[in-house]
Amino acid sequence: MKDSKLALTLNSFTKEELKLFAKFAASPYFNNGRNYIPLLDELAKFYPDFDDQKLTSEYLYKKLYPGRKFNKQVMWNLISGLEKLALEFMLQTGLKNNKQQRFSILFDELSKRNLDKQSLKQIEDAEKNINPVKYGKDFFYTKWLVENNKAAYWNSIKGRQDKTFEGTLKSTEYLVLNFLVDLSVQVWDLHIMNIMYNSGDEINSAIEFVRSLDLKKFTDNASKKKNKYAPVINFYYNKIMCALEENEESYFFEMKKYFDENYNSFDSVEQSNTIISLGNYCAHKMRLGNKKFLKILFEINKFRLEKEIGAYDNGSINKALYHQILRNALSLDEIKFAEDFVKKYTPKLKNEHQKTMNLLAMGYINYAKKNYADSLLYLNKVEFIDLRDKLHVRILSAKAYYELNKAELLFYYIDSSRHFIGNNPSIEKNTKEAYLKFFIYLNRLLTCRENPDKNKLNDLKEDIHIDETLRLRHKHWLQEKIDQIQS
Repeated sequence: MKDSKLALTLNSFTKEELKLFAKFAASPYFNNGRNYIPLLDELAKFYPDFDDQKLTSEYLYKKLYPGRKFNKQVMWNLISGLEKLALEFMLQTGLKNNKQQRFSILFDELSKRNLDKQSLKQIEDAEKNINPVKYGKDFFYTKWLVENNKAAYWNSIKGRQDKTFEGTLKSTEYLVLNFLVDLSVQVWDLHIMNIMYNSGDEINSAIEFVRSLDLKKFTDNASKKKNKYAPVINFYYNKIMCALEENEESYFFEMKKYFDENYNSFDSVEQSNTIISLGNYCAHKMRLGNKKFLKILFEINKFRLEKEIGAYDNGSINKALYHQILRNALSLDEIKFAEDFVKKYTPKLKNEHQKTMNLLAMGYINYAKKNYADSLLYLNKVEFIDLRDKLHVRILSAKAYYELNKAELLFYYIDSSRHFIGNNPSIEKNTKEAYLKFFIYLNRLLTCRENPDKNKLNDLKEDIHIDETLRLRHKHWLQEKIDQIQS
């Protein structure tokens, strides 16, 4: 029963939603005259996990129909009916919370019934609910919805073609603006997939289609005609081009400048999307070897935390974001910032992530302070949450062993790490190549330190310098260690 569709659905409900669902299920309008309450009451006793072994169809039937012989079809009909009712409840809940869809559906119904006065009232109410400042998908979509329905309303009133024309004109403008918002998100998704998975023809075709759109002409035209939305159109243009033309950094800096100065003009969704895009751009540039984006990302992270933009997911700070902010700060020797960050934000992680991430963070911080033995003590206590944690611990532990001059132990650790990474099918291809390269170079570095050879060191330095697979932070560390041996 635990893995049944009904149990999984009910498990997703909060206690308050479960109570509301009981009232919903009792309504004859939705339950088609069938009484599902006894079944729901029995199931509620096992909420939220529904993992008791005695919870079976036979057990429920016995509770609902004491003394009767078990009828599989009856139970199937009941459970299936309650599951459909739960889906309908979620649909109604979603509709209740979605003002745009409610307005659209209600306006259609009013129009079909020729209830013009009520239609106009709905349009007026919808306009009042649009935030006049906060730009984003909701803003432009709702604007389009209102103007489109205005055009439909005035088209039904004889002699008001002027109003119809005005509504159509405005709705078209908002439709294009809404398209730009959607496009800026989709293009960044394509860009990230392209980086991570070395995408094939399908993604490249989609990117080429977007490139074929003359967005610059559209943006320039809006500016020339002094369109009231020209600045925000220019912002979305730069956001899109930043993903399409990553080597042209001016798009990034223009997008960032406008966002820094006008972030409060965007809704929370757009704020989050933009700060993520800015961070991803910096991270990619850093992977390509551009050091200046380390500091830029650090400032973006500080801004993000200060303004609480896209930092929390259901009240908790994202684990990957926590890790990124910590490593970025330490890459710039911002140890005090890192310590304050860990102290303040570790309690804001999900409860099940706090212990692991605190130990990992202390491993990083002690390494940055050159307390390598203490760093290893913390790292050895890390209880892995996912595969990325194992990779981070392996890299940092290897560096600590190197600093402690534990050559024999490190040779063994390098070999085991290469086997772990090379034989693990769950590690994404580019990541696997980058981490394997680090351990290959580390093995050569350690050999050179144990048996110094000027020519081999120079060859190693050159190989690392031209290698485009290595992560930037790993490359810098290896080059630093070579310089130490040479000096």
